[in-house]
Amino acid sequence: MSTTLSEIEALGLWAGAAPDALESPTMASPSWWGADSRRWSVRAQDADPRCGTTGYVKLMEPHTRMYIDFAVSFDAARSAGAAGGAPAVRHADADRGVLVTEDHTGRCHTGTLDRFDDPDTRNRLLALRRAVHDLPRFGRTATVFDDIRAALDVARSVNAALPTDVDWMLRRIGDAERAVTAAGFDVVPIHGDGNVSNVLALDDGRLLLVDFDCAADADPLQDLGVALAELARLDTDAREAFEQSWGSWDAALFDRCRVYGVADQVRWGLIGAYCDAARPGMHEYSKFSDWQFLRARAALCELTFDDRLRNL
Repeated sequence: MSTTLSEIEALGLWAGAAPDALESPTMASPSWWGADSRRWSVRAQDADPRCGTTGYVKLMEPHTRMYIDFAVSFDAARSAGAAGGAPAVRHADADRGVLVTEDHTGRCHTGTLDRFDDPDTRNRLLALRRAVHDLPRFGRTATVFDDIRAALDVARSVNAALPTDVDWMLRRIGDAERAVTAAGFDVVPIHGDGNVSNVLALDDGRLLLVDFDCAADADPLQDLGVALAELARLDTDAREAFEQSWGSWDAALFDRCRVYGVADQVRWGLIGAYCDAARPGMHEYSKFSDWQFLRARAALCELTFDDRLRNL
């Protein structure tokens, strides 16, 4: 515990800060817990006025600079917090990888899939994600396909263990990128990460988005697609959610959403492989990578995937 105390104090935001006990959620294996950052809920009487007497400190892991733009991520969090869709940001230092937000510890729960089984709650989450599209541009224009290329480069830079069929998966994703590009798309600010653990369910009933590490200016259907890949694995469920969120039914746009969801799985497979090589011994990241590649591989092998590309 002395190490974490000294690290918090070294941030220069609190003097004599003491971390509160944080609830450690029960995570299914594989998980992404702790891959990107270390976090503390702190209380201090002698605090920096920028942060107040309480704060939730997020300290980014150094290796994440290879695939996260800290400045964009923190600015997106600040913008969403000011709009009421995320915890308010009290301090941000992209150079040091430090983000401090208002602290909801003890008054919220981390989002899990079972919380969004109810269509009304799921639709509230999709509406919250949609509200991000109305924020000012984030300043990083990148599709999931751009992020895949970047993730492949960083994975190979550390000799990460990649599946033997990764080139085949990348060729299939390349087909998808060409089809999406040919169809054309709008560009808006998006949260970009569909993992429901990036949602805080507050005791007062509100939902807040956290972890804007994938934030970018991109296709709004990409944001919907990565969310539906987590919330609605079956097309029958996803169609209803798509129509509710988009406001009307469009088969071509629905298929684009589903294609984006598969591409996102390849992205996270590559990032997981990189993190496993950058932080050896943390077997969860290797398992997470394998799981994401397995999901992508299964989708890319389906005959419906080619039908989706033709329908774009």
